[in-house]
Amino acid sequence: MTIPLKDPNRKMRRLPLFIAAALVIAAVFISLFRDMGVVDSWRLRNTERQLRGEVDKLRQENALLKRTVEDLRGNPAVIEQEARRLGLIREGENVLVVPQRQDPPPKPGAKRP
Repeated sequence: MTIPLKDPNRKMRRLPLFIAAALVIAAVFISLFRDMGVVDSWRLRNTERQLRGEVDKLRQENALLKRTVEDLRGNPAVIEQEARRLGLIREGENVLVVPQRQDPPPKPGAKRP
């Protein structure tokens, strides 16, 4: 059995491997974290999904408001309902205001039913 001798050129043969590994690591790092890299693209996609959801929600709200405006412009029943909600009355109508019932304060020692 012979003892293997150390190869004096061993480090020189591994140098291109180390350089290639360093270049691959640098390329991966740059592609992940540079401007518009993979990480930024993921963030932009998430932001885009959120904004599209908000846009859809706002479009639905806008359609509802358009229907409400159309009803308020041309539907007399809706106009009257809104006027009543605002406390308006028709000409010739009388308003009856009924005060809220206020219970007298309980007497000390009296039992409540």
